[in-house]
Amino acid sequence: MKSPGGFTLVELLAVICILALIASLGTPAIQKMRDKAESTACLSNLRQIGTAVWLWIPDNGNRFPQIENDPANPVYEPDDGAKTLWETLSPYGLTTNTLRCPSEIKAGGKYFKQFTNSYECPPWAGDEAAASGQIQIYRQGGTFNIPASRVTLAWDYENVHSGGFNRLRADNTVSYMSLKPKYK
Repeated sequence: MKSPGGFTLVELLAVICILALIASLGTPAIQKMRDKAESTACLSNLRQIGTAVWLWIPDNGNRFPQIENDPANPVYEPDDGAKTLWETLSPYGLTTNTLRCPSEIKAGGKYFKQFTNSYECPPWAGDEAAASGQIQIYRQGGTFNIPASRVTLAWDYENVHSGGFNRLRADNTVSYMSLKPKYK
């Protein structure tokens, strides 16, 4: 008598267990790759914001834009003409998708829901002159220059990238900034 050509229940369960084990070992690596892809998409968004800023600058007296992050709690005076990031840079190719950090959206999208923007623009470069790789800062004691590579124009509202955040510098470079200590 010939035996049937199928699998026994034990063989089938053994194969399922092996596949489950392989899948569980690969899950952290897959998640790490997904997080890296989201961070890379965020860096691309920041680079596009930087490009839009540098397209805006020559049309507006070679000065950096004044970006109002939260119009309900303004940083600038009402007559300064400060607008949101979207209002300021949409004529220069900025889209709502560019203002959406995938990691922030995955974490609940609190800031995107509130401000239609996942990125914050600190006010220190607002309305300052952009001149040959330097930012001219006018203060009470006089004028001084700061290298554009040292001034942050935009960053993530929250540290949503593996314990850190992405940032855009005034020289249109983007980078990841870890908040984890290097040494323990």
